[in-house]
Amino acid sequence: MLLYYFTQKKYGLENLQKQRLKISDFSNVNDPFELLGVELSDRDTRKVVTYEKSKISSEIGLLCFSSNKYSPVQWAHYADNHKGICLGFEVSDEKVKEIKYVSERLSKSILEDKDKNEKLLTTKFKHWSYEKEFRMLTKLTDYKPDDKNLRFKSFDSDMKLKEIYLGHRSNISFSQVEESFNSSDKSVTVKHTRPAFRDFRIVWDRSKKSIKV
Repeated sequence: MLLYYFTQKKYGLENLQKQRLKISDFSNVNDPFELLGVELSDRDTRKVVTYEKSKISSEIGLLCFSSNKYSPVQWAHYADNHKGICLGFEVSDEKVKEIKYVSERLSKSILEDKDKNEKLLTTKFKHWSYEKEFRMLTKLTDYKPDDKNLRFKSFDSDMKLKEIYLGHRSNISFSQVEESFNSSDKSVTVKHTRPAFRDFRIVWDRSKKSIKV
């Protein structure tokens, strides 16, 4: 499937140059309810879930993608108010998990389920549903941290770059993209974007040329 990764100009060009994406840490994501989708009014339940969250966070990292490249809200929040970039990847279906959005916290009874950790990993409040998130989970021990204690996953057959979209307020030039990234078969398309004329979406600006890199 095609999934999309929004980011700022600086990091987008750096990701293209080094052909990798940063692996996020569950303890530093922007949702304070991450891994806490269970109803926690019971003290014992809080202890169990807090332990599971700590254990998961110490072992697993994540890469967050969206199935929706058209969302003006995502462009605003994650691509520096439309000045950034969106990278489109062909991702193996079995390598990602789709987020389930709920209006109420899950029952504590799910902690007795064999797949309780998967439910904790893939449940978010419905107000996040605009993200249409899919996440790729990684074992942190598989990736050596750099000198800033950051981990990165390289582009590979499970995460193959196919498209590059430039924000409609971006000053990123085609030459900057070409200097940062070139595929051996010129299979990656670079496009400009603009606000749609008929609805609330961000779309490919066909009045401007696109290139292959």
